[in-house]
Amino acid sequence: MLNKFLVIQKNKLDIMLAKQAQLQLKSLEEQQRLAQLQLHIDSMDKSSQMRSALSLQNLSGMKGILSGLSNQQIERFKDSQQDEKRQQQACLKQMSFTKGIEGIVSNRVLTKQDYANKQEEKNLDEMISQAYVRKLYK
Repeated sequence: MLNKFLVIQKNKLDIMLAKQAQLQLKSLEEQQRLAQLQLHIDSMDKSSQMRSALSLQNLSGMKGILSGLSNQQIERFKDSQQDEKRQQQACLKQMSFTKGIEGIVSNRVLTKQDYANKQEEKNLDEMISQAYVRKLYK
């Protein structure tokens, strides 16, 4: 019964580790999006071709909009990092729990083996003592 529970917990850990890998990938993608957006904003400097006030106003407006998008992307990146950290902590907790169950199962197996070995030694001792007694009375 405990072995079945151990298998269930190992499967749960595998699922959790797979989800953690997905969250790491998502966090990396969000970070890359943020870097691309910031690179694009930085590349939108005034050029010598922009001589009209309207062009400069448009550039300023675009930078403002992209700055807002950048702030939103920063929040998405932070959220994805937090999700990843929470999942990592849950995985560590599950791993500890699973290792604890493995230890219990291992201890039970060792205890059973020790008991079986002691019983076998007891039986052998009994057989040897009976053989000795028979030998004495022959």
